[in-house]
Amino acid sequence: MEKKEILEVLKEVQDPEMPVSILELDMVNEDDITIESDKKVKVTFKPTSAMCPMGSVLGVLIKKKLKDALGVDAEVKVRPGAHMNEELVNSIINSKERYDEIVKRLEDAGLC
Repeated sequence: MEKKEILEVLKEVQDPEMPVSILELDMVNEDDITIESDKKVKVTFKPTSAMCPMGSVLGVLIKKKLKDALGVDAEVKVRPGAHMNEELVNSIINSKERYDEIVKRLEDAGLC
C-alpha cells in the first residue's frame, strides 16, 4: 500500500457542509498519512475551522472510506492544534460505539 493509493480513496470523501473533496480543501495531504502495515494506517486531518461542528463526522467519513475501499483499520485524528475540541473529536472518531452510531446515522441519511 502506498500513500498515493490512500489519497486516491480520500479524494472521494467530501466535506458534509459543502460538496467539495477533503483533498481539494487541503484537509489531508501526503504528510498526514502514516502506513504502519498493509492493514493499519494513521491519518490526521485539519477541519475547515478550529470550531468545525462536523469535525467528528469528517473523521468518521475518512475512517469508513478507508475501511470500505482498502480494508484497512485506520486511526483517524484531528491534526494537533487544528480543532478547539480536539480531544473530544478524536475520542468520538475512535470509539467503536460512537463511530458505529455516527455511521448508522450517516447511512440512514444517505450520506455514506
